[in-house]
Amino acid sequence: MGTGHGAGVHLNVLKQVVASIKEGDALTAVSLNSDKYRPTSTEIVKHLLSKKLGGIYITTTRPSGSIIADLEKIKADLGDLYFVDMISLTVGGETEDPRTMFIESPTMLESVLLNIGLLERRIKAKRHFVMFDSVNGLSIYSENRVLKEFINVLANTMRLRKTYTMMLTVEEQTSDDLTSMLKTLTDRYIENTDG
Repeated sequence: MGTGHGAGVHLNVLKQVVASIKEGDALTAVSLNSDKYRPTSTEIVKHLLSKKLGGIYITTTRPSGSIIADLEKIKADLGDLYFVDMISLTVGGETEDPRTMFIESPTMLESVLLNIGLLERRIKAKRHFVMFDSVNGLSIYSENRVLKEFINVLANTMRLRKTYTMMLTVEEQTSDDLTSMLKTLTDRYIENTDG
């Protein structure tokens, strides 16, 4: 795939995400181990943007400015990528990026769908993706029942909109209950098989 990251990226995961899109999946869960989480998630975004898909990146764990910096380091084309940032206002991060919708608190889950809808109107590409990074991040702020309800609504809303959606999880932080729910709800559940 020519990622340039070698051992830092789950190449098999990237290939499975590409196959998932080509085969028409609407909703995919991607479970990554913590050691390769950041390089793999940014490489997936870079690859999808290089294929002329627009994107919306929902971040629950790191400020969008940090993710933008990571994507710029690997020379991703950010021209048609937008963010829903659920963390910067909470931690006092930069909040001036015009590509980003900032949510006051990670507990305001209903704002996510509203902001996705607003950002979808700004995407220039005919096809686009939504990357939710990460489901685990929300578990810090929301009780399990609320989190499951939100994931279910988000997943089915994106499915109805025919928007390719990825829900990322950190393998070591994902409960069996959440894994089971994601496997049931999604079209495909991708796990690292690179070793």
